[in-house]
Amino acid sequence: MSQNSTTELVCEAFEAHKKIRFKHEDENHFSFSPVLVQIGLVTLLKTFFQFLLVPFGQQRFVSEILGGIAISPSFLGHIERINRYLFAPKSMMILDTFEVFGLVFILFLLSLRLDITVVKKCGKLAVVIGLASFVVPTVITTLMASYLRGFFKLELHEEVHVMAVITSITSFHVVFSILEDLKLLNSELGRLALSSSMVSGLFSWSFIVFFAYLKEASRLGSKKGILLAQITRIPTVMIIVFAFRPMMWWMVRRTPEGQPLKQSYILIISTMVLFCGFLGEINGHHFLFGPAVLGLATPDNPHLNSCLMEKIGTFVNSFLVPCFLVDVGRGINLFHATFKHVAFALMLIFISTLTKLSAIIATSLYYKMPFRDALSLGLILNCKGFVDTLLYNAANKFVGLKTEFFSILVVTAMLQSVFVTLLVRLLYDPSRRYIAYKPRTIQNTGLRSELQIVACLHQQDDVRSIINVLEATNPTRASPIAVNVLNLKKLIEGTLPLFISHSLNNISSAGKIDIVSNAFHQFEQQNQGLVTVQCFTSFAPYATMHDDVCTMVLEKSASLVIVPFQRYDSPSMRAVNRNILVKAPCSVALLVNRGNLDRYILSGRLTMKVCVVFIGGADDRETLAYAQRMSGHPNIRLTVLRLVSVDHTLTDLIEKRRNSNMINEFRLNNNDCPRVSYKEEMVKHGNDTVRLLGAMCNDFDLIMVGRRHDPDSTQLIGLSEWGEIDQDLGVIGDIMASKDFECKASILVVQQQASVVVEMIQNQKYISIYNSDR
Repeated sequence: MSQNSTTELVCEAFEAHKKIRFKHEDENHFSFSPVLVQIGLVTLLKTFFQFLLVPFGQQRFVSEILGGIAISPSFLGHIERINRYLFAPKSMMILDTFEVFGLVFILFLLSLRLDITVVKKCGKLAVVIGLASFVVPTVITTLMASYLRGFFKLELHEEVHVMAVITSITSFHVVFSILEDLKLLNSELGRLALSSSMVSGLFSWSFIVFFAYLKEASRLGSKKGILLAQITRIPTVMIIVFAFRPMMWWMVRRTPEGQPLKQSYILIISTMVLFCGFLGEINGHHFLFGPAVLGLATPDNPHLNSCLMEKIGTFVNSFLVPCFLVDVGRGINLFHATFKHVAFALMLIFISTLTKLSAIIATSLYYKMPFRDALSLGLILNCKGFVDTLLYNAANKFVGLKTEFFSILVVTAMLQSVFVTLLVRLLYDPSRRYIAYKPRTIQNTGLRSELQIVACLHQQDDVRSIINVLEATNPTRASPIAVNVLNLKKLIEGTLPLFISHSLNNISSAGKIDIVSNAFHQFEQQNQGLVTVQCFTSFAPYATMHDDVCTMVLEKSASLVIVPFQRYDSPSMRAVNRNILVKAPCSVALLVNRGNLDRYILSGRLTMKVCVVFIGGADDRETLAYAQRMSGHPNIRLTVLRLVSVDHTLTDLIEKRRNSNMINEFRLNNNDCPRVSYKEEMVKHGNDTVRLLGAMCNDFDLIMVGRRHDPDSTQLIGLSEWGEIDQDLGVIGDIMASKDFECKASILVVQQQASVVVEMIQNQKYISIYNSDR
């Protein structure tokens, strides 16, 4: 049945049968049982397709549309008996009611995620790309649509311009979903794509609303009618802003921190959503106007948003979205499409996609962005998704878009999503930006030059231990340190990734972030002229949290990242640490705090016994270089313990010479320092190493070790099976952090910069361009 055909509505008695009959002479006899079959069948097919597409990393949208297409008149619905049963008029009226409820809540959740304030913070690049990605394809596609209509001799009128506009729109929610699936949300390209899509979406929807008002004005025919029509929106907006929004803030204040929103509050907010839809109806406006405004007016509180997304979103996705998919499937009938329809629609979509892609690439290249990244950005902003299908369905029902074109648009939207996801995965790898073109290590940073450090925090308890390690680094006027504190916070589902810079001179943040900033501000004040501190907070998904760390290393030209490490860290947090170890373009130090570092906080009289375990290798040399900086601190007693193989099996003469040179240089620099001592112990196998470490570990406050060593070295024979934490700390570090080892000293495991590329990377300029959009 065509979506545009006139539907005859008949009032009749409704009987809820106690027994479901599976056979009846008249399929129209059934009313509610087909609805259950439709929802169940779409959900089953959607789950089946999602299972098949998971290995290919496809979005959920693809499996949802495939589920709708599978029951459409183009496939299962093409069988006459199934079509009469699934799409019986009685059942479709019930399903349409469910779909309306679904659209109300779907639009509320979509507008809930939208943050208009982000547009104010967008950089120039995002604004230019956002405008170009809508204006250029809309103008060119509209002109070409008029030409193609005459070329194919199609009797089309208003829908030509409708197709040109809706194929040119970029949806922020679609871009957010694809970036979330591709794990690019808080990458530099992801932030630019989100900002650009927000600008483009705001401009395009304003354009649509403006012309909708013009159409309404032409229908009303008088200025007074137009004015009255707009005035009737005011009561709805006032109720939402001055009644519902304060009620939500009251609910947030009444909810203890860390506790979920009460079930009664969720029900009240759900009632608000429905009431807003009702207000729109009685005022003569679309029922979706009120829920959209309510979503935008909802307080920007991550806890509130996450609870609404979880509670309401679960019901919407599991029950109401399938109702919408059935309706979409009902309207897809590819058998009605002639060659002219298909050729016209495909050419229009191709022109829209190509012009948008060209506009984005040209604008990006003008701002010196690498072509590969510009192409990836263009593909992401060209992706179609669930919101586009909502728009196509609305055009099909209310604007007169033909079923043939609706079918083609939905199918091509799904195909675009498939190919964009695959191409972006192939083209864009954010970690390639982190390949260093010069050494960023402590060893290569002179003792009389500033040391740039990025200090990461997972929780508030990490502050004291990190500050004391920084104090032990021995900042002086000749060798000051610049500390960039990065507080890593998990991104709450449905919210935007944030990167916040905190001013230490004007701290206005609340809660834990304020405490963290204050602590480091005091540290800077006590070491005035020796230490500079900048505090940042990153809200990002665990899967891409390392991107912000690596980006900061590049921006600040840091030589060291300090990361807290605990045995009870969640698997997600360990994965973050592992990604930092693998991808950081500088040296990394994992700090295992056993509690003994906390008591030194800001005392100004730091007294610490430090031991460096030296076996050999790049990481041990980096550890010794860090210890060399510490050795100048008047309140640190430093011991270097070198474990030497009895049989001297090291065959790499270059490594052997490097190790000896490093040791000799260290001893020469500290020859006259009574607080620094050097010891050598001969070992035959790994058991001797464990015995020596066990005998001395409780004599020190901090033990520093390298992370990676030659696995065939005599000192480590038989120790590879000791690992408890996937050897993230290396063999020696993992042994000392083991609960069976009973070591009370804190441990600092150092890894020298993983890889160095000598040639200059082309995209260093484009990093600074992106920074203007952070």
